[in-house]
Amino acid sequence: MSMLLRSAPLRAARALPVARQQVRNAHFENVVDHTIPTNVTNKPWLAIKMIVFTTLGFGTPFFAAKWQMSKSGAA
Repeated sequence: MSMLLRSAPLRAARALPVARQQVRNAHFENVVDHTIPTNVTNKPWLAIKMIVFTTLGFGTPFFAAKWQMSKSGAA
């Protein structure tokens, strides 16, 4: 067997990158009511924030479409 055929798999094995363990620089305590980035103890304020968020997120495309159609004179 030639020397090139024997050494090719060894070079290929050495060329593979070594897997390194990733280090995370953040630590979050798993405490009740502290796992999301908002205060959930004030229920009325949380409800208002959720209603505003869903209304803006769902309604924005419809308002934009109506505005674009009114600009073109279609509606």
